[in-house]
Amino acid sequence: MRCSWLLVLALGASACAADDVVDDPGDAGWLDGGKADGASAVNVASTHLDVHLADHTAVATIALEKAGNVALEAGGLTITRVSDARGKRHYRVVGGKLLVANVQGSLVVEYGFRVQHSADGLLPGGSTVIWPYFCGNLFPCHSQPADGETFELAIDGVPSGKQAVYPARIDREAPPYMLAWAVGAYAQKDLGTTDAGTHVSVYYLPGGDADATKGTKHLRDAFDWYEKHIGPYSFGSDVASVSVVWGSGLYGGMEHHPFWHVAKDAMNDENTHVHEAAHGWFGDGIRLRCWEDFVLSEGTVSYLAAHVLGQVGSPTLEAAQWHEYQQELDDAIATGGAPAWPQGCNQIDILKDKLFTNLPYMEGAFFYKDVADAVGADKLDQVLHDFYAAHRGRAAGMQDMIDLIEQETGFDTSALVQSRLRHKF
Repeated sequence: MRCSWLLVLALGASACAADDVVDDPGDAGWLDGGKADGASAVNVASTHLDVHLADHTAVATIALEKAGNVALEAGGLTITRVSDARGKRHYRVVGGKLLVANVQGSLVVEYGFRVQHSADGLLPGGSTVIWPYFCGNLFPCHSQPADGETFELAIDGVPSGKQAVYPARIDREAPPYMLAWAVGAYAQKDLGTTDAGTHVSVYYLPGGDADATKGTKHLRDAFDWYEKHIGPYSFGSDVASVSVVWGSGLYGGMEHHPFWHVAKDAMNDENTHVHEAAHGWFGDGIRLRCWEDFVLSEGTVSYLAAHVLGQVGSPTLEAAQWHEYQQELDDAIATGGAPAWPQGCNQIDILKDKLFTNLPYMEGAFFYKDVADAVGADKLDQVLHDFYAAHRGRAAGMQDMIDLIEQETGFDTSALVQSRLRHKF
């Protein structure tokens, strides 16, 4: 994502149970909240969602990696029925977690969801945002990005005169927060097809033609550059920037590949479009192992957005990006926050502990720029290509990137790591 947001954590809890259901020995221990943190719960392999917009209900059919106990985030949902291969099942929602014991086959969850107002689910403007850990306001999930899954999505009840833009399938493992839809009175503009055969377009809302045209001037060429220099795209052959209405004070974009979202007010900004496109490789194509590795997603794509606009646009355009980045970095340092790359693994709350600031974006971008200045941008391009080839479709951490930079270039990054990534503000 490229954004300057205020996200508000919405906490909810409910509990319910069903009658005439299949019982298993050991159900009670799990349903009473035993290990409700999900530490021993089964991971998700895939989720199929049938969404009914008219009444805000949905059915999630969830394939698990193996049979066993399930603890899924569902704090924003009203669950009405749960079943598996054997029929209707007992369940509880405890502390925002849907608990079901000894699930056999696919878990089917029928539920209602509601409109949210703090960038944490379905928004009044018709689009969805569930980054970083609000997927439980839209469907039962594990929000940790390391637990990748595939998706199928079907939506009905779209209001007359509007269109729902969403991927029907995501066949490669992706972080849970990548899935999204947007509903609006869209017009679509064709931006061309890359040499690898990927069709690139932009969806814009009424009155948004000029901004969409300006903001996506180099998008097709940037996407082509990513495919040629970083590697094959993972999420289909049809991609687009999609204008969305987030609300007052919410600016930037979100990496909902293959149809990433850009706030209506940012549609004229080239960097935002090219930044979000780059997440198809870093952040989505390669997931984060830990939230502390946020810089691997945002710092990498911030660097790429400026670098690639210089490649497909002009050196002057790239210089303008770095000038803007320096201003953003100065402002971020003055405001403060967590280091761009904190120590630990999933010990930080990315929102409450102030990791979601511009520091990972800008310190990360300048870290890569400093490396490129030292070893050559072409050599760094090769490192990014090789990193993607090694980790595509899997989770990785920033240390993996540091190790590969040093291995392939012989450049000692330790001073830069301390000054750019580990520095405390």
